[in-house]
Amino acid sequence: MDHLFSQGKNLAMRDYYRSLLIAAPTSSTKATVSRTGGMAEGTVSGAITERSSEEAVRIDERMYSSDRLTVSNIYPNPAHDVAEIDYVMNSNVGSASITLLGILGAPIAEYTLDRNDRKVRLQTRDLPTGYYFYQLSVEGVKVATKKLLVKHQ
Repeated sequence: MDHLFSQGKNLAMRDYYRSLLIAAPTSSTKATVSRTGGMAEGTVSGAITERSSEEAVRIDERMYSSDRLTVSNIYPNPAHDVAEIDYVMNSNVGSASITLLGILGAPIAEYTLDRNDRKVRLQTRDLPTGYYFYQLSVEGVKVATKKLLVKHQ
């Protein structure tokens, strides 16, 4: 009998995630389209602007982006000795920080983003091999969380 309930639960979860993936884009949603080797970005209304593949890659490498703060994904990932995050912060951002978390969510280290710098360096040399999370907080609000693999050879 439990098998029947869990099967129904899985179907509901599958349908939910399928609806997110297949949902029709709204007029404010951007769609990336490949045409003759290039990248194009267009809205549903049909306006299309050309974009180089290099710009599209840079957009995909962002962890978080707003008009006040832009933060890149961590690199290199997997990391060995050190990992870095690039960022650009406007003067009207109160505070921003990156927190390195263990796989269970326990904080390991916290790095404050300074307006005068453009890069944060996370020391991974002393961390055991494994998965970690890094989390961006802006003015005390958690806005993005990503994975980091630390791999020592």
